[in-house]
Amino acid sequence: MSEQNQSVETNSSQLKWLIPIGLLIVFLGGIFYSRGRAPFAVKQLPELAPLDQENRMIQPAPDFEVTDLSGKKFKLGDFKGKAVLINFWSTTCPACLMELKSLESLSQQLTGKPFALLAVTDNSRDEIRQFLDETGLKLPVYFDPGNDAHRKYQVMYLPASFVIDPQGNLVDQIPGAADWGNPQVITYFQKLIEISQPKKPSP
Repeated sequence: MSEQNQSVETNSSQLKWLIPIGLLIVFLGGIFYSRGRAPFAVKQLPELAPLDQENRMIQPAPDFEVTDLSGKKFKLGDFKGKAVLINFWSTTCPACLMELKSLESLSQQLTGKPFALLAVTDNSRDEIRQFLDETGLKLPVYFDPGNDAHRKYQVMYLPASFVIDPQGNLVDQIPGAADWGNPQVITYFQKLIEISQPKKPSP
């Protein structure tokens, strides 16, 4: 047998094992997640864009329409006046699953504030209902069955997150999973809300 044929057989043998090993990693990740533990640490949130008015990126956020679990329709414009975090995710994305608990924490910590979390997915309602029942997560999930929102935000990989200020401007975008429950993130959104409030006239 030639060295070339031996090399091809060796590579084929290696590839044969890569697929089941990869599936095993995903399976174990799902088990760990369902038990409330992540198999490895979610990276800390990258430094968010400065929030001072002079340096902050000002770009109108593309509007889109999604539906909630009950089938009610919402547009991004309906949340104007609130700081919004749009998180694109899927139940088949291991990295997405790892950050959902911290997204839930972020939403809970900002309860009562002008803030909205839009957890946007292209999963079916039945899949999401079953997922939420099994995990016990309380997330404001919105459905994008036609992938209109995914296209407008040019989402190529999951998870992907976008920060919208109360005026409806896109001010930051964060690729990949992150620790959304971090106190610095809470402070960031509180500041975003604060600087977006109308300034009171001087007496």
